[in-house]
Amino acid sequence: MAAVARLIGSALQLGLETALALVLGLIVGAAASIRPRLIPGATLASRYALRIGITLLGARLTIGQLLTTGAASIVGIVLVIGVALTLGTWLARRIGVVPPLSALITVGMAICGNSAILALSPIVGAKHRDTAYAVSTITIFGLIGVLLLPLLGRSLHMSDPVFGTWAGLAVNDTAQVVATGYAFSPGAGDVATIVKLTRNLAILPVLLGATWFVARSAASTDDTVASGPATSRIALVSRAVPWFVVGFVVVAGLRSVGLLDVPLPGGGTLADLCSTLAALLILVALAGVGMATDVRSLSAVGRRPFLLAAVLWVVIGLLGLLVATTIGGLAGPV
Repeated sequence: MAAVARLIGSALQLGLETALALVLGLIVGAAASIRPRLIPGATLASRYALRIGITLLGARLTIGQLLTTGAASIVGIVLVIGVALTLGTWLARRIGVVPPLSALITVGMAICGNSAILALSPIVGAKHRDTAYAVSTITIFGLIGVLLLPLLGRSLHMSDPVFGTWAGLAVNDTAQVVATGYAFSPGAGDVATIVKLTRNLAILPVLLGATWFVARSAASTDDTVASGPATSRIALVSRAVPWFVVGFVVVAGLRSVGLLDVPLPGGGTLADLCSTLAALLILVALAGVGMATDVRSLSAVGRRPFLLAAVLWVVIGLLGLLVATTIGGLAGPV
């Protein structure tokens, strides 16, 4: 499917390879008769191919570019996350979406999509149904973003840095951000990836805060609570560290000092090879994301959780657009 998306995208010359890979995956994954046999490979692709691909994307950049783009987006990231967390907490109470589902949807929409949901679920003791609802809701709006934002960006004649900043702020899951950015242009995809990886780091203080809150609540209801649960939650936080972000920075560091500028016998450099492999792995990962998505389960999301996510998606999108048009130019071309 990744190969077909690459061939069709190259033939159309519209830069839609990432969106095509995702859509093809969704179509094939919707076939109930073969889906169970596809899930193991699709899960493997969506989990590991994406992380390796993002790590290798560091070969396209230097540390100086990372610092420039990441630093320019930090204020916007803090603003968007702060507004989303505050609005989500308030709105959930108003419309009757109770914890832990409300927390999962709010944090997932505000920070890093499904990764945030899966990391937060065991900390707050969420049931499998709550986790599935939250993941389904995030997936719905992420898919809308992948298909809609590039069209809006072109109609508004956005520059690569502005659109990349908007995609990195407005779209939730990392795979969907990468798909959205590169569907617009390679330059926008680079900026979107940096902004999103910087945004992903916000999950650490949020998980630590959730761990403290849960431990404090348990202690207030039972003075004899042991340190075991708190310790296990701290371990969950440590396992949630996005190590592919570290790999991305390390590869960019290698590029910065010239270690990836080694010429290859067939032409090009080692950095070019890493960049090509990254693009292919990301296509494979997005096809896997589509295949692993149970489209039928998306229809099971309740009205109130869906409303909560819809309002957050619109607000984050509009606020992200405002921030991107304000600071996107500061990032400069990548």
